[in-house]
Amino acid sequence: MPAILAASARLAAAPRPRCGARDADTTLQAATRAWLRQLPAGRRPLRLAERHPHVLNRLAWCWADAGLVDAVFDDLLVDRRGGRQGFAPAVVLELRRLRDHRWQLDRH
Repeated sequence: MPAILAASARLAAAPRPRCGARDADTTLQAATRAWLRQLPAGRRPLRLAERHPHVLNRLAWCWADAGLVDAVFDDLLVDRRGGRQGFAPAVVLELRRLRDHRWQLDRH
């Protein structure tokens, strides 16, 4: 998990959210780090952890609720407002892999 810890450390230089930063916006929470360790190595979204820890915290918090996490993935991957920059392609790929992993869990 050194990559995840290093990602959290680099966030100090990241731009702050518009409404003021909270710990959950700028760092991975302990529960999120524990959740990441439970994911298969190939499904761990390390770029997302580094660039958007608040998004990963949100996913971890609602992971156990299939309907809720599906809605979160939909919200993250579908631009309903138009004209938004969106995530970097590597982050989108990680989100899609993670979503596919969650769908596989629901089938079993």
